[in-house]
Amino acid sequence: MRRIPGEEIVDFLSFSHPPNHVPAGFKNFRERDWKRALQWLDDSGLAFYFRRRLKDSGCANTIPTWVMSHLEQRFGANRQRVDEMEQWFELLNRKFNEAGVRFVVVKGLSIVPQFCSDAYLRHQSDFDYLVDEQSLPIAQRIVLETGYNWKPSSSNQDIVFIRGSGDPSRGPEQYMAETPHAVELHLDFWDSQQFNLPEMPRLFDVDRAITHRLKGVAFPVLRDEDAFLLQVLHAFQHIFTYWIRMSSLFEIGYFLNQRASDTSLWNLVEQRVGDNLVLREFVVVITELVANLFSAPVPPLVRVWAREIRPATRVWIENYARHCAFCVVYSHEFCLLPKSKLVLFLYRQYEDACVQRHLVRNRLVRFTRLSRIAASIKGEPSLVLRAGWWKRQLFVGRSVFHVLAGLRYVFEIPRWWWLNQKVVQSTTRPF
Repeated sequence: MRRIPGEEIVDFLSFSHPPNHVPAGFKNFRERDWKRALQWLDDSGLAFYFRRRLKDSGCANTIPTWVMSHLEQRFGANRQRVDEMEQWFELLNRKFNEAGVRFVVVKGLSIVPQFCSDAYLRHQSDFDYLVDEQSLPIAQRIVLETGYNWKPSSSNQDIVFIRGSGDPSRGPEQYMAETPHAVELHLDFWDSQQFNLPEMPRLFDVDRAITHRLKGVAFPVLRDEDAFLLQVLHAFQHIFTYWIRMSSLFEIGYFLNQRASDTSLWNLVEQRVGDNLVLREFVVVITELVANLFSAPVPPLVRVWAREIRPATRVWIENYARHCAFCVVYSHEFCLLPKSKLVLFLYRQYEDACVQRHLVRNRLVRFTRLSRIAASIKGEPSLVLRAGWWKRQLFVGRSVFHVLAGLRYVFEIPRWWWLNQKVVQSTTRPF
């Protein structure tokens, strides 16, 4: 069966391939396929990882010249954007330090080189800070004084600011230096109320920060074991929004490819997770998904945890995880009966059983964007009168997605029950 462009690209980026691996599937791409591939690379965050692998493997001449030209133009723009954003990053850090703000830089530049070998390979859209609650008012004031504008957020755990005008861009425009970027101040990273998921112990604290240096600049970051767990939680939450950037999974795979055999690291991860069985399963789900996509090695500790996960979670990993990872950006693209909401089978494993049916029904029909729209109007009532702003909310596209994806979920229920019944029968079968 002929694979979609995204699947061919993910296979090419596999960590199991030798450095000189030549992709066989690309020779069957037509011009239409390459146009889709470029858009998918932009949306997935893999454009520059793909460019780097093409060059490193000597395969750049095996793809159309115009495709490579587009990748080079995007990369050049992104270098300029990263360089300019680093100036704002250094300014914010200096002002935070001068004001005595207790903070840790997370994600973004803080994961270079542990999860990404070069900052220019990532599309940088924001700066994320974990801030001590007592320092939060000072940090907010500094961000506003630096020239950022407050943006409404649907989460109780973060405060968002934007620099620049206009809306988030898609395609090559997102790499331009003038495209807006954000600053996010976080008190925590697991918002159980937003997704009606189990409470998590507070894992990340500014007191556990270590000093990190990047291009001669020093700033506080999370320890490696905490950074890994944060990447897992971040990926897991995005899966429940029906779309995750594939680059987030690739970067976890890069980390695993470097550190899967580091016994001391995984001993620390085990200490941090403790007896939290839900967090263990989250680690297993994301790690096995990354291994399935990019052939990243699975650490021995995670293999042990994998034998203990609940059967329904195992069914989801083996039958649905990969499909959900390749789901399209539902607010931009039409797909007949999209598989995005098949993630609800996994979601149901972590909800309170007494309210599960009600919450799943809500997630089938509700629009998570509505809470954000309400927050935006509350913060800026004049938006109600702006026709252009209402148009950008993409109500029609989102409505069609929720209806079609909901139908796909309903049609899949009998198969889900059958797969789970097979597992039950196999575990109760007499020897």
